[in-house]
Amino acid sequence: MDKYSRATIREFMSPSNIGHIENPSGTGHITDNADAVELTFFVSVDAGHITDAKYRIAGCTALIATLSVLSKELPGKTVGEALALDMSYLSALQGGLPESKWRCAGYAVQALHLAIEDYQSKTS
Repeated sequence: MDKYSRATIREFMSPSNIGHIENPSGTGHITDNADAVELTFFVSVDAGHITDAKYRIAGCTALIATLSVLSKELPGKTVGEALALDMSYLSALQGGLPESKWRCAGYAVQALHLAIEDYQSKTS
């Protein structure tokens, strides 16, 4: 059985920033039937800085907790700083994740990258 930290359980039980953004700057969507994941991640960007991040999710405990942490970390970061966030950093913010859950939780980073790519495609 995988053991989650208290921080991960807290994020899962009361996740932050679930929802959507009207007219987002970028959107990233992931579906993975093998992991039972359906995820849409939204970002708002102003002057190169992320001002808001929200998500809609059907997924596991690790993914929901990681999305919650990620969505709280992003506001105020530049697009470049956001792209530098990785699973090691997000896992540390949660007091660690079981290794077996990194793959699923990694969808959070992947969705962020897709949302930023979407934003960049609209602004270039």
